[in-house]
Amino acid sequence: MNWIDFCKSKISEVKKLHKQKTGVDCNLENPQTFTDKLEWLKIYDSTFLKTYCADKITMRDYVKSKITEDITVPIIGVYNKFDDIDFSKLPKDFIIKTNHASHTNIIVKNSQFNKNELKKKFDFWMTCDYSLYAYEMYYKNIPRKIYIEPLLSNECLKDYKFFCFNGEPKIMYIGDDGNYQNPTSDFFDMNFNHLDIIMRDPNSVIPPSKPLNFEKMKQYAKILSQDFKFVRVDFYEINGKLYIGELTFIPSAAYIHFKNPQHNLMLGEWLKL
Repeated sequence: MNWIDFCKSKISEVKKLHKQKTGVDCNLENPQTFTDKLEWLKIYDSTFLKTYCADKITMRDYVKSKITEDITVPIIGVYNKFDDIDFSKLPKDFIIKTNHASHTNIIVKNSQFNKNELKKKFDFWMTCDYSLYAYEMYYKNIPRKIYIEPLLSNECLKDYKFFCFNGEPKIMYIGDDGNYQNPTSDFFDMNFNHLDIIMRDPNSVIPPSKPLNFEKMKQYAKILSQDFKFVRVDFYEINGKLYIGELTFIPSAAYIHFKNPQHNLMLGEWLKL
């Protein structure tokens, strides 16, 4: 079975899981909403280039090929398995991650960690085929690695996430996901006007200020989105310096709950398949 037929073989599973996660049927035959079109992209647009860019290590090479300024976070080391890591050579503060999944990272500060517990987590994560969780098929062929980055800030960083439709950044949101008890998110247009779009988290009581590198973020998001029908380009800003976080092709695995369903339709109109 070739790759395209393999992806098409998952249509019924994609529909079933979408209904389980959202309570709403998924229309892949004539998708109109943003979430339905994201599900369509899982089946019909899981390309090699997406695999390359969803890999959090090789994504850096893609970014460097498109942008002359190096906005990638440095990598201390890349490892095939947890037991390959020599912790005696690491700084006191670092982040350890896998390259083939989401939410598989641990922050270490002042060398305080339980090595056995860390090993259990990463040994398990390295066995996981992330494409099976929500049928984001481009994850399937990523060679699984563990990698370590320096901890660039001790503060909880805000994410600046640009939603790009057919090569054009249209909206961005500032997420305070690190505030686990009271997470917030605020959407803005490309003139930094606050929008009333609400997905999962409520707006901040005090809207966040415009990042110093907002114009540069817009410019780079446009460049990095040219090869894709949809991609979310995520940035950080640390002490005035811009860094790229990742390229995200299916936000929240397409299981997005819009407070106003009209916003699901609006974003769907922007996305041309």
